[in-house]
Amino acid sequence: MDLNECYKNGFIKKTEINIELIKSLIEMSDIKEITVNSARLDKINISAYISMAYESLREILESLCISKGYKVLSHQCLGELLREIIKEFDFVGFDRWRYIRNGINYYGTKVDFEQGKEIIRKMFDMKKDILNKYLMKFK
Repeated sequence: MDLNECYKNGFIKKTEINIELIKSLIEMSDIKEITVNSARLDKINISAYISMAYESLREILESLCISKGYKVLSHQCLGELLREIIKEFDFVGFDRWRYIRNGINYYGTKVDFEQGKEIIRKMFDMKKDILNKYLMKFK
């Protein structure tokens, strides 16, 4: 689905900039990141923590969209919109993580431990980059 389809299908809507919501999403994202980083990751639980790391990243990305006046109702459309908002946005990486997270959550797919640790690290790197460049004024 491209950006025009996202708008046409109502998955991206204009909204008021809600500073309290932005702050709340950032706070919840940080709680999830702290939880993942303080957990004892192993080959059994790594997939569950990938999903939590993805949600942490998604909340930051959603915060950015809200700060620009958009509410996004689809993870795929979130990536499409961010590709427009942030020229250097790693859409391919985000879309790959979305696909992996969907496999875990909806199909019971398990992820290799070492690969999982790397995915989590990259998601938190993206989160940190977005926070530092676009959202620090809300922290």
